[in-house]
Amino acid sequence: MNIIQRLPIPVSGLILALFSLGNLLQDIHPYLRYVFGFIGAVFLVLMVLKVFLYPDSIKNDFNNPVILSSSGTFSMSLMVLSTYISPNLSFFGYAIWILGLCLHILLMIYFTYRFVIRDFDINTVYPSYWIVYVGITMGAITANVHGINQIDFLFFTIGFISMLITTPVIIYRYIKYPEIPDMNKPLTCIYTALFSILIVGYLNSAETISNTFVIILYILSCIFYLFALYKLVTFRNIEFYPSFSAFTFPFVISALATKGIVTKISSNLITTNILTIETIIATVLVVYVLIKYLKFLKIVKRRINST
Repeated sequence: MNIIQRLPIPVSGLILALFSLGNLLQDIHPYLRYVFGFIGAVFLVLMVLKVFLYPDSIKNDFNNPVILSSSGTFSMSLMVLSTYISPNLSFFGYAIWILGLCLHILLMIYFTYRFVIRDFDINTVYPSYWIVYVGITMGAITANVHGINQIDFLFFTIGFISMLITTPVIIYRYIKYPEIPDMNKPLTCIYTALFSILIVGYLNSAETISNTFVIILYILSCIFYLFALYKLVTFRNIEFYPSFSAFTFPFVISALATKGIVTKISSNLITTNILTIETIIATVLVVYVLIKYLKFLKIVKRRINST
């Protein structure tokens, strides 16, 4: 039971990556979708148990703006999970989607009040802010699975406007205060998710697709992808932190953005090769971080047994 208590909230980022990776790999083999989906569901159940069994621990963690902002991956995970459930249990899948969407909106409101209006500190600004505000775009990505085609573009619009507002602040923070503690360094890799999630959200929700708009977003996403990949290499020697989850979903959603480009914009040798490379990188990183988490939880278990 103590393992559940000590399960870190940022594992939600890994859960989101596992569900999303399953959707990415389903064209390769449908079983891969359910393998990664099942693993993600196991971690999700453990996290839900922590919420109900140890609410005081969750409340205490939410005093940390980095952890609170990272928790947005939990509500995003619920939205992606709904795409697994909906084909067979449409009402239940829709209910899960609504729950995830409502939780994310509540997070946006509470986080804005607590750490933007009341206790803003530029030193606590990290790319995890994008999870809170741009993460609502997951609603646009998943809405059509539930037959929702009226308000899905609204979620993309909110995410896009949030990107315009938050990006200068986050970049300014990294330029003005470049020193980042090791535990928060992996969050830099969230850069690659910024434009990628907007691309996927736009392609899934726009009634008429502007190729020029998508190409501009994709060029920016490629620049941020290379930046995040470079940072990933520089972080290779830091010890494990729960923030390693930031090595997972950002690279998965980048591959999904390229997949969207290949499917709806342009399928050629260059884009298909990029998709293959990004899919391999995303899969390797998710499996790598999953193994790191399993080892981490095993260490926790050993410590519990020795006390």
